[in-house]
Amino acid sequence: MARFVRISVVVVTLAGCFYPPVQKPLDRPSTHLVLDAPYYRVWDAVHRVITANNYRVITEDPDSGTIEAQAGSAFTLSDADCGKLRAVGPKFRAEPDPDATAVYDFKIRPRGAERSSVEVEGTYTSPVHIPFHPVRGERCVSRGTQEQRLLKQIAEQVSKKGEATRWAEPVPTPPHARETVR
Repeated sequence: MARFVRISVVVVTLAGCFYPPVQKPLDRPSTHLVLDAPYYRVWDAVHRVITANNYRVITEDPDSGTIEAQAGSAFTLSDADCGKLRAVGPKFRAEPDPDATAVYDFKIRPRGAERSSVEVEGTYTSPVHIPFHPVRGERCVSRGTQEQRLLKQIAEQVSKKGEATRWAEPVPTPPHARETVR
């Protein structure tokens, strides 16, 4: 019986525990920006920022002003809080797994003819490896660093005057090419 008690104490001591993040959600000013530019220019600037960061567009809807993009690489502890783990010793921060994902939701809204607002919300998800438990996906709480970086890049893109996206003029079809199509 004493042996069973000792083994039980060792197993309970070594079993891991997970403590979810306790950080509050981000306040609106850190994820929201109002720009003195029309909607179409801000929409184009958001697309340029997504392309520059090598994000993959998952969904977009210009009518509602939303774009959802996924980062190509995992995030770090400076980007999001994934909670804490405890095994044998003291609690330690849960590191994001290499398979972790970061998805950014961009919301663009017109504020009149020459003003628009942009809001960025990051969603971070990571598999958490708790000792002696199956791996489970956990939603991490954003620290706001990536959202602020993206808003700054969008503001820089919008402020580049004269570099607005211009559509290429259609090239006329040469006369001899028209006859080969017939």
